[in-house]
Amino acid sequence: MSYFKASRRRYISFLTAIGFSVLVVTACGFTPVHRSGAGQSARANLALVSVAAIAGRSGLLLRNRLLEKLSPRGVADVPRYQLSVQLTSSTEALLIQLDNSPTRNNLKMNASFELTDISSDVTVYRGGAISVGSYNVVDSQFATIAAKKNAADRAAREIAEDIYDLVIIYFNGVKS
Repeated sequence: MSYFKASRRRYISFLTAIGFSVLVVTACGFTPVHRSGAGQSARANLALVSVAAIAGRSGLLLRNRLLEKLSPRGVADVPRYQLSVQLTSSTEALLIQLDNSPTRNNLKMNASFELTDISSDVTVYRGGAISVGSYNVVDSQFATIAAKKNAADRAAREIAEDIYDLVIIYFNGVKS
């Protein structure tokens, strides 16, 4: 009989803990990023962002991914904001053999960006994103180049996601 009482107490304790957790989470001020407010929502502001050309192949991939994320229905006819991104990359040997030849490299991409209000030509937000991708260095030069290209593509995609997240968080905090 005492087993059932202990079991019931555990069940009541569990339900109390769940209820308390729900109350704590709802009281913390959490609001969804894509919420719509009284003025323009963050999504509406994202559609008004134009992305400037970014140099290089990785820059093209980064720009295309940003355009997909920021304005999936197409770029606005009259953009309000201009997003400018400067992309740099460097390669560093990670694993080195006894003969000083690398067998694995790190490709580090660094992006700094500015969101500018086109009408006033004022920078409203600045930020940066970093991504590191690794690739193997093998005897085949073609395979090494392909692996480096793949690491650059992955890094560009990751940077685009980071920039998108930072911009939407900025727009979520802006009062229209």
